[in-house]
Amino acid sequence: MRSLEGGKRAHFLVRASGLGIDGMDSVLGQKLVLMYLKCGDLGSARRVFDEMPQVGDVRVWTALMSGYAKAGDLREGVLLFRKMHCCGVRPDAYTISCVLKCIAGLGSIADGEVVHGYLEKLGFGSHCAVGNALMALYSRCGCNEDALRVFEGMPQRDAISWNSVISGCFSNGWHGRAVEHLSEMWFEGLEIDSVTMLSVLPACAELGYELVGRVIHGYSVKTGLLWELESLERGVDENLGSKLVFMYVKCGELGYARKVFDAMSSKSSIHVWNLLMGGYAKVGEFQESLFLFEKMHDSGIAPDEHTVSCLVKCVTSLYSARDGLVVHGYLLKLGFGAQCAVCNAMISFYAKSNMTEEALLVFDGMPHRDVISWNSIISGCTFNGLHSRAIELFVRMWLQGQELDSATLLSVLPACAQLRHWFLGRVVHGYSVKTGLIGETSLANVLLDMYSNCSDWRSTNKIFRNMDQKNVVSWTAIITSYTRAGLFDKVAGLLQEMALEGIRPDTFAITGALHAFAGNESQKHGKSVHAYAIRNGMEKVLPVTNALMEMYAKCGKMEEARLIFYGAASKDMISWNTLIGGYSRNNLANEAFSLFTEMLLQFRPNAVTMTCILPAAASLSSLERGREMHTYALRRGYLEDDFVANALMDMYVKCGALLLSRRLFDRLSSKNLISWTIMVAGYGMHGRGRDAIALFEQMRTSGIMPDAASFSAILYACSHSGLRDEGWRFFDAMRREHRIEPRLKHYTCMVDLLTNTGNLREAYEFIESMPIEPDSSIWVSLLNGCRIHRDIKLAEEVAERVFELEPENTGYYVLLANIYAEAERWEAVRKLRNKIGGRGLREKTGCSWIEARGKVQVFIAGNRNHPQGERIAEFLDEVARRMQEEGHDPKKRYALMGADDAVNGESLCGHSSKLAVAFGVLNLSEGRPIRVTKNSRVCTHCHEAAKFISKMCSREIILRDSNRFHHFEQGFSRIKILESCPQNLH
Repeated sequence: MRSLEGGKRAHFLVRASGLGIDGMDSVLGQKLVLMYLKCGDLGSARRVFDEMPQVGDVRVWTALMSGYAKAGDLREGVLLFRKMHCCGVRPDAYTISCVLKCIAGLGSIADGEVVHGYLEKLGFGSHCAVGNALMALYSRCGCNEDALRVFEGMPQRDAISWNSVISGCFSNGWHGRAVEHLSEMWFEGLEIDSVTMLSVLPACAELGYELVGRVIHGYSVKTGLLWELESLERGVDENLGSKLVFMYVKCGELGYARKVFDAMSSKSSIHVWNLLMGGYAKVGEFQESLFLFEKMHDSGIAPDEHTVSCLVKCVTSLYSARDGLVVHGYLLKLGFGAQCAVCNAMISFYAKSNMTEEALLVFDGMPHRDVISWNSIISGCTFNGLHSRAIELFVRMWLQGQELDSATLLSVLPACAQLRHWFLGRVVHGYSVKTGLIGETSLANVLLDMYSNCSDWRSTNKIFRNMDQKNVVSWTAIITSYTRAGLFDKVAGLLQEMALEGIRPDTFAITGALHAFAGNESQKHGKSVHAYAIRNGMEKVLPVTNALMEMYAKCGKMEEARLIFYGAASKDMISWNTLIGGYSRNNLANEAFSLFTEMLLQFRPNAVTMTCILPAAASLSSLERGREMHTYALRRGYLEDDFVANALMDMYVKCGALLLSRRLFDRLSSKNLISWTIMVAGYGMHGRGRDAIALFEQMRTSGIMPDAASFSAILYACSHSGLRDEGWRFFDAMRREHRIEPRLKHYTCMVDLLTNTGNLREAYEFIESMPIEPDSSIWVSLLNGCRIHRDIKLAEEVAERVFELEPENTGYYVLLANIYAEAERWEAVRKLRNKIGGRGLREKTGCSWIEARGKVQVFIAGNRNHPQGERIAEFLDEVARRMQEEGHDPKKRYALMGADDAVNGESLCGHSSKLAVAFGVLNLSEGRPIRVTKNSRVCTHCHEAAKFISKMCSREIILRDSNRFHHFEQGFSRIKILESCPQNLH
């Protein structure tokens, strides 16, 4: 046992004896120096050393230098070496090694090179210890090539030499060389120790050399190096274990990493916990990482910043609000809550968890914010649909002088797109050009989407054409933009360009193109895209399948849509809704309800399903089914959805239940433009033009500005009620006050209005002065007016225009034939009949339907095959007899144009709407309205018959044709008939 006090007493006795007065005895002084060094009293050792007249023994110099090195006083060690050199004392190998360690600690490469030259001169260059010290010096100073040259020049190497070169290679990032030197060391038969493994295992980790790492692992187990010898329980050494964990984690072998971790005798280092937690987080096993954190916390290990970073990553990647709140609370408790990185991560977590208010609280409470903080909160608001708040934060960020980066712009532009905030989007675009950020493809893509949403397809096209690099997202965005703008032909060209540039369309591009080709004349392009999808295996991808169904449905190809639906690999709610909606749009209401019933066995209808099936109930005038849907929507809470509420209103209007529609309208908590338009159109269909005008004015007073569809509805209402002056007032207001350019629908309504009020010549001049090309429907409207007011000359002139536009439409020939028949020009009628027969044209068959006892009964003109056909015929014969008795003579000349009376009388009884009304009288209970729907306009005979039956049977009859509603009660009609039968004879 070293006793410093004993040594000092001995030193005192030496001085007391007089030996140290005139100079310390050389041998005795050296003994005292060594004694003080061994006892750790470096200051006393140096004082004795300085008192000695001369020190010739190199071992004393070396021992004192070593003492300075151990004490960390490296500069004094180097100065002592210089003093030794000045005193002419020749160093030995150990002296050189010692001074090299001091120089290495100081990082003085210049002093190192001087000593290197000196030792070479003295012949110590081949000494192993000196070589090891030189390698350590060069490695420490970053001169790894010099260290490697020293190693390669050493005639003899020990384990320290190999460990030094392996460690140096690893430190310099030469991981491959480190592993190669390990192999060489192994083949030279040198024993590999734990120091070697601590250097080579991280190299294996960086290289992904799992097999080499496992071999080293096996060697450490075999030689016992892996085990902690000082532990009472046999366990893995913590240092070596942590390196093994690191290696296995980097190589993706978390199972082996966990086994080593669990076998470690001690886990006091936070580093090893961070390693494994980070490994689990990297592969997405966030829950396991959090479990490990709980275990670490229970072990009393305090987390550091790396732990916090890992925790935050786990929390932001999980959508577990409970875990996030617990971790956030823990971080606040530990004092990490104010750190910018932690706050940023928690903002991101709360935003992803749809807890935007909590994210805003964290953001507002931050003492310091960086650009990531602003980006996270802006992105979070955009992600959760708080677009106005996102824009507000962006403006605030800009005004505070915070630097904007591409992530900022990527966060705010989607908000501009959703709100159609064109001006701010334009400003952001200008900033991106000024700062050069526009060159980033991702930012250019978002700008494309923003301008597309703002209907600025020209800017979209300009950005797209100026892009240096376009990816599939860019092409998809421009396809979507052209689709929204109605530039369907350009979409086909874009697909060709895309193929020429070698970019393969993905599912998003395919679905975008299919949306473009849905419902227009470019069906061939849609079929080409379908063929491409089949060739590239995309047909069975669900979004593509749904888009294909929608494309065919909107093109009226329901059989193709049905085949795709039943051939789909999988179906979701969108699939069912698409086909149901397709059937409804294509007037296949029975098929829509059949599919809806089939869907109920697998899925629960959602709000979108309601909007798809309700039009089917409307087209059938199936009030019972419509009410069932209303009850279901009410029970599920779907009435809060504006689209469902509007679809229900529209259904009630088209089923003739205008009062129910108005009640629903009045109960809406918020009414949008569509709600008002449906109600205005409903009043128009039911001939209540004054009510429609009052509601339209109420809409404008409430601050909702009309659009093109709203003006179509009010003009339609004015037309059907003969409100000429009011119609002109709204037509002028549309152009002058609201800057809405009239479309064909608006012009058609105005022509209807003029013809219904007898202004045929004015209507003709109005058509001729139109700035857009009139279609057949406008001319037919005028032709029907000519029939009503018996202007045969103008009718012939207008008919020529109609036949030029649609020469194959039989209904228009029949309409002209009726005009001739009313004028008793039978020769002209026969010529038209021959013309129809010569062209092989067939008349459109009249069809009517009525709902009774939950089933829809369909009646076709002239068809007596209904199960109740005899009862219906007897009832209609009785009606005809009683009408004649009361002086009603059917205008037979309007029907079969010159046929004999017996044939005409039989034909008039076979009109489909009469058959349906008769069925209703015979089968529906008294007091219940009879609701009949017809696929074409109601003729005068059916109108008069329905009016008579309503009086004869004391029944309310609601007859809906292709143009309007007719209400009959006690022999009175609420709508004055303005025409006979414009499109068919039945």
